[in-house]
Amino acid sequence: EQHSLSILSISTHAPTMHLATVLCYEFVPLEWLKKWLDDSTVTKEIDNGNFLCSHGKLHPDKVGEAKRISVKAAELLFDRYGGGPRLDGSTLCEECVGQRCRVLRLKNQLAEDFKEVTNLVKGPPKSDEGYWVGKTSLRSWRQLALEQLDEDEEETKHIDGKSNGEGPNQDEDEEEMKTFNEDILCRHGGLSILESERRLVTEEVWSKLRVYFPRAPQFTQLQEPCQQCLRLEREGKENEALNRMMASEQKSSLLNLFQEKNRPTLTKWPQETDILYIVPLFFVDEWRKFIRRPTKTTPVSSVGNSLLLCPHGGFMFTHDSMLMGDAQHIALLWPGEWEVISRHFLVDQPISICRISQATPNGSSVEYTTQPELCRDCREGFIFQQQRDMREYAQATVYVRKVIDDKRVSTAPEVNVSGSEAEDEREEPVAKVDGEQDPDFSQIMHAFSVAPFDQNLSIDGRCLTDDSATLGSLGVIPESVICLKADEPIADYAALDDVYQVCMPEEGFKGTGLLGH
Repeated sequence: EQHSLSILSISTHAPTMHLATVLCYEFVPLEWLKKWLDDSTVTKEIDNGNFLCSHGKLHPDKVGEAKRISVKAAELLFDRYGGGPRLDGSTLCEECVGQRCRVLRLKNQLAEDFKEVTNLVKGPPKSDEGYWVGKTSLRSWRQLALEQLDEDEEETKHIDGKSNGEGPNQDEDEEEMKTFNEDILCRHGGLSILESERRLVTEEVWSKLRVYFPRAPQFTQLQEPCQQCLRLEREGKENEALNRMMASEQKSSLLNLFQEKNRPTLTKWPQETDILYIVPLFFVDEWRKFIRRPTKTTPVSSVGNSLLLCPHGGFMFTHDSMLMGDAQHIALLWPGEWEVISRHFLVDQPISICRISQATPNGSSVEYTTQPELCRDCREGFIFQQQRDMREYAQATVYVRKVIDDKRVSTAPEVNVSGSEAEDEREEPVAKVDGEQDPDFSQIMHAFSVAPFDQNLSIDGRCLTDDSATLGSLGVIPESVICLKADEPIADYAALDDVYQVCMPEEGFKGTGLLGH
């Protein structure tokens, strides 16, 4: 080891150094060298891998952590302990050094260039000498340049033996480097056809911007906009014109349907026809949206009556069921309207309801049939599912109305109760009734100031007394109205005490005022 020390040459700084002198030295880790000098038994190999940049050369940030030794000493050490890679003076990465210098120079130059560009863009460019720049890019180019320089600087920093350029976000960084002037790029990579979003700048301005964004899209004043975009724009305008014409024609031929005027109803069957046609209400709603905004909405092309049919092709509703509420799913059409619908739209399956009048000994009877006919099996399943959904629910709204002296009240919810009505006759919604864990569990008590043991609840004349039953099993369906009658307190406390003494003579009246039943 003493012999090794004798040939170990520690370098000193000199003002100038010839290439031959540089090549006479190699770099080894300073920490390894210290351990080797302190402990002659060290056998760990020399590892210069942490000194490398993304180009496989000596990173400028790591020069301070390495020590220059003579080539002769390096050969002795590498022969004895192994390791690598061997790094001499020629392996210092000129590309990383140059990039670092470029970033520092541009950061210092940015403020001055910003002022100059701001003044230059005020004047119009000369003929045929301008470049297109996105207005958004031009407004924010200073910030974009600063962010870009920060990213370039990060790329040259050494992190865990690799530069950021080799990290997992390399593609993202490169994407960030292209942000400037991308606001005038179309989706095909050409010049956008939107002239209002770009501005012409002089060649002098563009040359200054180009220094900070060397990979930015470049378009001269003579550059033609993207031909594909122009063709699509032309086709789009033609389609808009066709849609407007289509909407105008459909609106004029189905004006009453659009304006919801003179509509046929099942409650009062029109005398002038014995047949009405049925379409999904969804179709009518979407069609009206298109008529109102033909250039912004996709035209409706098909009716889609299969939504109202079961898997067997049968109709799902009857005349009576539509009178009772199923009509909310459908829209009725006059025969003349159906002829127009059939011409303008694809119809998967016509659906109609027909009125049939028959003479009887006692006068006449009226029947209603549908085409396709009702599928009874699917209808029964549909009704069963509806009834189950009304009985089995986790969250729903029911109403509670307090009454006095068995005063008859309507079973219909009165949500908008007038403020002049008596407080005892008001109606309170009880939302999301779902058991003791629900936040509305005690809402009746809070809304009416009636304790649970003083509450007498009923619905349609039936008392609700089973605390263990579900609301559905008691016939309380969503939107039901529950009547609340409160037990009135006994004013004669002496009589109350007598009653209590009879019930519980040994305990007597404790004066708690919390008698319940």
